[in-house]
Amino acid sequence: MDWNLKELKENVLRKHGKPAYASLTPCLNSIVERQEFARYHYHEAKELMQSYMDDSYPEMELFRLVFTGSGPQREELEENKFRARAHIVGCVQSLHSVSDILAHVIYYAFDLSHAKKDRDISLGKIRKWLGANQNFKEIKEGLDQLVDHDDYNYLCALANYSKHRSIVSLSFNFNLRRSGAEMKELVFPSFTYDAQCFRARSVNDFLESEFNRETRLVFEIGNTINKLLR
Repeated sequence: MDWNLKELKENVLRKHGKPAYASLTPCLNSIVERQEFARYHYHEAKELMQSYMDDSYPEMELFRLVFTGSGPQREELEENKFRARAHIVGCVQSLHSVSDILAHVIYYAFDLSHAKKDRDISLGKIRKWLGANQNFKEIKEGLDQLVDHDDYNYLCALANYSKHRSIVSLSFNFNLRRSGAEMKELVFPSFTYDAQCFRARSVNDFLESEFNRETRLVFEIGNTINKLLR
C-alpha cells in the first residue's frame, strides 16, 4: 500500500495555505524517516546476531558460549550483542515515535486550532478532538485500531521503560523441545511498567510484526486523510 504524500501536501497548501503546509511538511518527512530508521536498525541488529541464530552455528556450542564461555569468542559475542541492543533500542524508539508524529500530521493537515500550545498536540487529545466530529470518524477509527492493541501497549511500555528507567536487556532463549534455528531466539525479558506485567517476548517476532502492523495502519489513515482533503 502507498500513501501519496505529494498529493497531501498540495491539498493542504491549496486548502489551508502556506503556514499549514510549512508545519505539515517536516512531520510527513519525519514519519517516513522514522519508519526507515526502524527498518534499518532492525535489519542491522538481525544481521549482527544472525551468525549465532542460524543452522550453521551448533545449538550446544552457542549454549556453552552463552553460559560458560570465555576468551575471544565470548568477547566477540558480547560485542555483537551490545551493538545489536543499540540498534534494537533505536528501532523501538523510532517505532514508538511514529504515532506521535502522526498526531501532528493530522493536526496540521486539517489546520485544527484546538491546541493552546505545541505540547497539547498529542495522540490522546487528537483522538478526543476527532471523536467529537463525525467528519473525522474514519480517521478516529483508524487511530483506535493503531493504539488499542496489545502490541502497541507493549511497544509503549518497552520504549518508556527503556527511556525513563533502564534499557530492557536482551537474552538468549533455548527451547530444548525444538531443533535447529528454531531452538534459538533473542528475547526481551519480562518486565513490569506502570503496575502492568509484560511477559518475555521474541525480539524478531515482535519487532517485525509491530512494524508491519503499524506501517499498514499509518498508510490506511494517511489515505483517509488524503480522501477527506480532496
